[in-house]
Amino acid sequence: MAFDELYDRETLTTREYANPDRLGARMALYEYRDPPHDIVGSAVRLLRDAPGPVLDVGCGPGHYCAALRADRPDRPVFGADLSMGMLAATGPPALAADAAALPVRAGFCGAVLAMHMLYHVPEPEAAVAELARVRAPGGTVLLSTNAPDDKRRVRDLHAEVVRELTGGPVVRDVSRRFDLDHGERVARRHFRTVERLDFRGTIAAPDPEPVMRWLGSMSTVDLTPAVLDEVRARIAATITREGAYRFGVHSGFLVCR
Repeated sequence: MAFDELYDRETLTTREYANPDRLGARMALYEYRDPPHDIVGSAVRLLRDAPGPVLDVGCGPGHYCAALRADRPDRPVFGADLSMGMLAATGPPALAADAAALPVRAGFCGAVLAMHMLYHVPEPEAAVAELARVRAPGGTVLLSTNAPDDKRRVRDLHAEVVRELTGGPVVRDVSRRFDLDHGERVARRHFRTVERLDFRGTIAAPDPEPVMRWLGSMSTVDLTPAVLDEVRARIAATITREGAYRFGVHSGFLVCR
C-alpha cells in the first residue's frame, strides 16, 4: 500500500473503516492493558460540563457518542464520519462529513471531539482549523492520538522481519502523520490554551494471537504469510522466555480551548 492511500477517502470508507470490524480488532488488544484505561470514560468526564451541541468528528462506531448521550441526555450529541457503515453503527443524529469541511456553522458546538482520526485526514492542520472554527466561544475541542513511542516493540519486530525476509522498505505507522508531539504543536497554533494528558501503560499478551489480530487489522503494513508466520514465531519464543509478550502503549488527549 502506498503511503498516500492511508488517507485516501475511498480506501478508508470501503476497506479500513467500511464497518467496525477492523477497528474492533485493534481495540481488542487493550483488553490486555495494565493498568486498564477507559479512554471513552475519560473523554466523557472531561466534557461533562461542556455545553451542547457536541460533535464527534470521525465518530466510527459511535462509542463516544453513546457514552456522551447516556451521561448527558439533555445535551444533543452528533456523530460525523465519511463512512456510511460507521454512521449506521453510530445511529442518529449523525451526518456524513469531511473533517476539513464540516457542514456546521461557525461557533455552533460547545464541544468537538476528534479521537484517533486526524492522521487519516489529507491535511491534518486544515482539519484542526476547522474544529476551531465550529467551536463555540468558551467551548472545548478534544483531540486524541498516539505518541511516537506507542507499541514500539511490536513495530520494531515487524520491521525487522520485513527487512530480513524481503529486504524491502517498511511502511511507517500512519499515526506518525499526527502523533501526540506533532499534534500538540499544531493545536497550539489554533487554540489559546492546550492541555496535554498522557496515558501510558503496558500490554501483556499471554499468547501471540491478540497481537497478531491487531497486526492483521493494519493494511498499512506488510502482511504476507511468511512475514506473519515469522512475527508469530518470535512473539511465541518471547512468551516462552518471559511469560508474556509485553510492550508499551502510549496515547494522549489534547484539551484545546
